[in-house]
Amino acid sequence: MPEPDRHHQSDNNRENLVYETPWIDFYYDDITHADGRSGKYAWVRTHSGNGAVMTIPVTPSERYLLIKVYRHPVKSYMWEFPAGLIEDGETPEETGKRELIEETGIASIRTKLLGSQTPISGFVGDTFHSVLVEIPEIDPNDLKLQGEEGIVDAKLVTRSQVSAMAASQEIEDGVTLMCLARYWAYKESEQGSGEE
Repeated sequence: MPEPDRHHQSDNNRENLVYETPWIDFYYDDITHADGRSGKYAWVRTHSGNGAVMTIPVTPSERYLLIKVYRHPVKSYMWEFPAGLIEDGETPEETGKRELIEETGIASIRTKLLGSQTPISGFVGDTFHSVLVEIPEIDPNDLKLQGEEGIVDAKLVTRSQVSAMAASQEIEDGVTLMCLARYWAYKESEQGSGEE
């Protein structure tokens, strides 16, 4: 468990919503820095405030399902795990199941919340959850990819292949890399405790 922060936090910071969309809201806040100076701070949060989920789809033979999706902010196609925003009333596990079906057409066998993280704490004011999604052995050619979301390809890769993709920067998405790290830490702790 993390230690409580003993550093000063200002109580008089005011959130200032400057632009909202159905998905992301933009803030430009009046703040007081830790040294007492006044200033401004720009950041974003999901419109619902519910955060998001990234799934870690893994088959029984420990092959990982990656999708290739166009990401407008970087003007590039990225290899990622399926992900999406949490809708009102959903748990992270329910969101993971829904997003996997929407983006690939695959129904999960089992889901497990592995943890959560703030992907860019200096810019994003939301929690993103890592959800293990156990999937059946599949043929990627049988997937129903969500083309309207920019998903153009998918593949199953082994642990050594996904490691090589991360090392070579073929996988560049930071949340995907964080989810891989969280999953591998989970697997190590599970083996160390004799669970599995």
